[in-house]
Amino acid sequence: MELLGRYWWWPVVLVLAHFGMHECFGCWEQERIALLQFEASLVNYANEHYFSFWDLGNKESDCCEWEKVKCNITTGCVIQLTLNFLLGPWSSEDRGRWYFNASMFLPFKELQYLDLSYNSIPGWIPNEGFEKLFALSKLEVLHLDRNNFNNSILQSFSGTIASLKELDLSFNKLNGSIHIQDFKAFNNLEELYLGQNYINDFVTTEDSNSLSKLQVLDLSYNNLSYNNLKGWFTTKELGKLNNLEQLYLKGSSIDKSFLHKIAVMTSLNILAMRGCELKGTLPTQDNLKELDLNLAQIHLGF
Repeated sequence: MELLGRYWWWPVVLVLAHFGMHECFGCWEQERIALLQFEASLVNYANEHYFSFWDLGNKESDCCEWEKVKCNITTGCVIQLTLNFLLGPWSSEDRGRWYFNASMFLPFKELQYLDLSYNSIPGWIPNEGFEKLFALSKLEVLHLDRNNFNNSILQSFSGTIASLKELDLSFNKLNGSIHIQDFKAFNNLEELYLGQNYINDFVTTEDSNSLSKLQVLDLSYNNLSYNNLKGWFTTKELGKLNNLEQLYLKGSSIDKSFLHKIAVMTSLNILAMRGCELKGTLPTQDNLKELDLNLAQIHLGF
């Protein structure tokens, strides 16, 4: 017992040495291998000039210091991947041929931020869709804007990604009616960006608990240049989004009755309706801090 008491601190030293070694020697080997496998998957699509920043040949290269990769400085685990503009210029004939493969990202257990924007991704490999990302229990931010996803991506989000707080699907090919239940997998989502698609309606239901924590909703500039959101919300449905702080409807065609429904959104502090084809009176909104009504013929009831 005396001998054990004398050396009680050795486990502490070993733990500190473990983390210290990872800080000195770089990222985890399995994550380094996963990054190189991801790079190899793009070899037939990416312009070499735009995707030559990871060192394939140097086995001692620290992937935590690679461009577009960020690691936790203590554990050495990858926590952020900014994988945008991978395939070169927008005019490249190879753009739009690379398909998403969820398994490429599952080794990054501590991943918090994934950006795949500006890649013109048209879809995913069979059985390798976004439903598999539920395994990434730390993922909080997912940027998929400026790709070629259509409505089928909403069905691909079938698993619950409870950790996700921000989802960007702007500048894709979403079209027709989008239902609030399509986002039921994201029960902690705080920011949702759907601008610059082809959406005609964003449908909610009174009994839905989806997006109950949503704070930012952007539906600007859909259906080419104008939304068709006439009658898309009832007063009770708007009241369900009781945490919504920012609502962006720029370039929308909205029925004037919508203005009176805004009054039930007591948490709203930013309302952007620039370029709306709308005439009417906006009721007093003491909670609003920013109001963008440029080109909209709206009278304020303050």
